[in-house]
Amino acid sequence: MQAPKISFITYTYNDADFAADLVRQTQDFTVRPHEILVVDDGSDVPFHMDDAPRNLRTIRFEKNQGITRAKGNGLSAASGDYLFSMDCDTRVSRDWLERALIHAGESMVGLVGGALVHAAGDDLVSRYLSHFGDNHNQHHIGPVSFIPGNAFLLRREVWEHAGGFMAYGETNCQDHYLCNRLKRLGYTLYSDARAQAQQLRRITRTTLCKRVWKWCHKPIKRQLADVSESGNPTDVTNYLFTVLASPMVDRFDTITELSEPLFYYIEMLYLGHTVLDCLDYLLWRKLISPSLRSAFINELADMFAGYPYIWTMLQADMAALGHDLRPVKGDVGVKQWGDLLLFSEAFRNAGVFSWLEQQGVATLIREEMEEDYDFSSYADASFAV
Repeated sequence: MQAPKISFITYTYNDADFAADLVRQTQDFTVRPHEILVVDDGSDVPFHMDDAPRNLRTIRFEKNQGITRAKGNGLSAASGDYLFSMDCDTRVSRDWLERALIHAGESMVGLVGGALVHAAGDDLVSRYLSHFGDNHNQHHIGPVSFIPGNAFLLRREVWEHAGGFMAYGETNCQDHYLCNRLKRLGYTLYSDARAQAQQLRRITRTTLCKRVWKWCHKPIKRQLADVSESGNPTDVTNYLFTVLASPMVDRFDTITELSEPLFYYIEMLYLGHTVLDCLDYLLWRKLISPSLRSAFINELADMFAGYPYIWTMLQADMAALGHDLRPVKGDVGVKQWGDLLLFSEAFRNAGVFSWLEQQGVATLIREEMEEDYDFSSYADASFAV
């Protein structure tokens, strides 16, 4: 029987080093793809490899189209019987494809993946993501409800049956769409933890906030708009506590066990960014009074009273995220954000603020000076709905 043809597809946008290194690593796979496609999604400098293998083909967009269109075009342009898609910042074990092929040939298996962990390094954000980020199906062999888009394998006939991404216009979360589409068509998603993958991109803490929020901001804002129709500001603050603050507080015990106090700063930065982005959205929709936003900033400033280094660092990071944290002068009404910021009293009593003030901020600055971070398109993410 003739061996099935396998297409390997990856994608690059201003991160050619990742893509070129990945292409080279395909030569070490225990099963080699018969063709390699690199989709260059409008990089400033067109993708090129002096040592490109003979079976490499490049598809280039002159302007950046976003990862959904890059993946959709690459997968559709591939000629193989099996389509192996990988993000260029992901690395897999040598036998990943060999293990995945065993399952992908089953008629009702629509998509195959493996164990995924974030393993970019020892910097703060990478450590945070290794515990709270892109880690999926690490110990599971069998059917699953979701396979991340970092590395997956499927048959060409399955991709065509699903219609690719033609019905999906978002620039992120296309892996969720594909998984849900295939499940609706009756296919099984199968993960084999022995097929191991690692995500390697190193990003800054502000890019982390944008990246995570980009995935989930639209449904949260749409629901928030419905909640705010009551005209009661308490409904807004209660909803934001439920969807933003409550999950954050749930992570605190784990952070304490890990002895990673700088994770608390990341959590507070993300909370500030997401709350203000939600409030700006409601203001744009004219669903709240500006005083609700002003009250949040003022109460946030009060929370850090006596800790000028933390407050200065937070103001700088929030400015990088597009928010002005200068307190609003004058009376903005009664305090309205006490429940959402209730954790601050526990932080103060446990010495978290004192440690961040005396050691944490200096550690953040030293890392900024010493670390080299990778390009990420999420650094320029927008949050329009």
